[in-house]
Amino acid sequence: MDGPSRGLRLAVSFALAIVLPAAQTPPTVHSRDARRVVDKECRDVLPAQAKIRACLNLLSDRRLSTAYIAPINNEISSTFQSLRDYDNAIKYKKIEIERAQSAAKQPASSAEALPASFGAMSQRYTELGTLQALNRLANIDSQSDDARRGATEEQSNYTLALQYNPMNYRAYRYRAEIHSLFCDSASASQDMEAAVRFAEESGDQNAARDYRRVTLTACIPAWRRE
Repeated sequence: MDGPSRGLRLAVSFALAIVLPAAQTPPTVHSRDARRVVDKECRDVLPAQAKIRACLNLLSDRRLSTAYIAPINNEISSTFQSLRDYDNAIKYKKIEIERAQSAAKQPASSAEALPASFGAMSQRYTELGTLQALNRLANIDSQSDDARRGATEEQSNYTLALQYNPMNYRAYRYRAEIHSLFCDSASASQDMEAAVRFAEESGDQNAARDYRRVTLTACIPAWRRE
């Protein structure tokens, strides 16, 4: 795919102009069936480009509960990913993270809310890193300076994921790949060992088995850090 249509690009630009201010305005909460509204007016809409427009339109509704802003941005990001439009997928994943961080600053409604939000934030940063990896592999010369900068940002996001959840074995696995690209074999080995250990502790034996068999990407000498 060559990218969104002109109409979709206009919708994206318009939404970026209004969604962020709208999200900062205390909204009037939707009715009790807000989840069904989100499903009907965003999540379940097809085809993909129509879904993006519908989700953007829903985000501009100032009555929308702030609890749904991050999940809707996740839907938009995932849909752009399905279209292989990684730039926009990354953009909306970052907005999702920003909105989720704002929501996390609100008082927790239960004892479980804080740990759950930490796990979700770890997952979001892992997803952001993998989107950046897809973008780097699909659109950038694999050994260019741009690719190196992209890999550095990926690595930072996996590290953030691990700050929220030190048992996130997928983040260890993906960060090991970046360590390997930067010719840091010791750190790569440590991360792979952690990935296997935490996968086992989490009960994901399939992941642990796969990680033991992994051959990491070869070092790029020009990326070696002093």
